[in-house]
Amino acid sequence: MDNIKATNGILTQSVGGPPCYSGITSRRFGFEVELVTKVGQDFPKDSRNFLLQNKIMIKDSQQLPDKLTTGFDILAEEDTRKLILRSKCAPLTAEEIDDIKVDFWLASPVIDEIPPYVLAKIKHNGGSKKFVMLDPQGYMRVVDEKGAVTLKERLELDLSGIRAIKVDQEEMMALTSGLKGIDGMLRLQSLGIEFILSTFHREIHLLHERTHYWVKLRHIDTPDSTGAGDILSAAFSCAYIKERDPLWAFCFGAGALRAALETREAGPAKVPSMSKIEQSASYFYNTVGFQQLS
Repeated sequence: MDNIKATNGILTQSVGGPPCYSGITSRRFGFEVELVTKVGQDFPKDSRNFLLQNKIMIKDSQQLPDKLTTGFDILAEEDTRKLILRSKCAPLTAEEIDDIKVDFWLASPVIDEIPPYVLAKIKHNGGSKKFVMLDPQGYMRVVDEKGAVTLKERLELDLSGIRAIKVDQEEMMALTSGLKGIDGMLRLQSLGIEFILSTFHREIHLLHERTHYWVKLRHIDTPDSTGAGDILSAAFSCAYIKERDPLWAFCFGAGALRAALETREAGPAKVPSMSKIEQSASYFYNTVGFQQLS
């Protein structure tokens, strides 16, 4: 549950997190969504109903009577956000992964809820498409005694078995001992990751095999970018699983992100329609830059 103070000063209280942003985006692509998550006894009925309206269900067994739902206060700034952790729910367990039958996984912790041994079980499960997309944001975050969230400078994480990863520059540098840009992407590729999505300021990059693709986003005066990375990861993964075309998947990911920001909405209202995603994807398909690496 997020309390988002947008750049225009408006406060939005809403359900959030990857299960929401990635889940609704995946529904736009026609996929069924199975959540592996936990909420507390304070999780609002209207938030549960909102997800149900988008054909996403939180099971009764996933609501814990003795815990609070993970919640953040988010202060949106020009190109960054400040996060304060208000409450933290219980972590997931390996047993919760065992019997889940899916096509592919979007693993995207926000804070401590996917311990490394659970991520290992997700990678072992893999889904029928043997595809795991990882957003390591939650492994980067450190919380002080006042709840303020800062980022680690170095991150030790077993990336074997990960097919795709979405990183910003801080995450890339933490995972590669300080490398950034194409050098950092190549380092991640050397660890066995097939698809490396990287975001930097208003640029989105993809490295696949020996081809580097990139697109540039124009400045969009949006009050809140919360969930944009989750929308990008889900759109790329869904498009790739459906089409098996890395370039089209990249354009759909970038298109979904741009369409989301263009809504100028806060919270999950920014998840765009499929028609808007397709329109932006077609634009990027005709403007994408690429280079073959030696």
